[in-house]
Amino acid sequence: MEYEPDNIEDAMASWATLIPDLDVVTMRTTLLFGRAGQLGRHHVEQAFAACGLSSGEFDVLASLIHAPDHTSKPSQLARRGILSPAGMTNRLDRLEEAGWIERRPDPSDRRSTLVVLTPTGRDKAMEAARAHVSAEAELFATLDTDERRQLDHLLVRLLEAYDAARLTPTTDP
Repeated sequence: MEYEPDNIEDAMASWATLIPDLDVVTMRTTLLFGRAGQLGRHHVEQAFAACGLSSGEFDVLASLIHAPDHTSKPSQLARRGILSPAGMTNRLDRLEEAGWIERRPDPSDRRSTLVVLTPTGRDKAMEAARAHVSAEAELFATLDTDERRQLDHLLVRLLEAYDAARLTPTTDP
């Protein structure tokens, strides 16, 4: 997956021809922002894959590493990951098969189970967290410290504007 400036420039030129008063400068910014996000997600996914995980599996391990006693109910994990119970069950099955989590009966509710991070799962989460941050550092290595601060500032302003206007940007699952 590569950055393809010609596609973005071609799209802008085409729209400007079709609708001369269209704000293609804003369109370009949005296309660049979206493309940077796609490339970033792809790069991080590759880092997780090198650790033997998907990003969703990492999310479960990360949730458990921060949970009290490294334990959570599957329903809580599903809500945090915005997943259906069936989707979470499949994810937990894979993590359990790898030995990174265990399912145990919930002593306070016989109808429920608890998901517990194993020591091997903790090690895997730590390995993947390091790979994740390393991949992100590679993404931003082109920018110096001041440029990263400026980008952070601009992104915070953008997100605060969404929050202030109570706008909810749509997300791609």
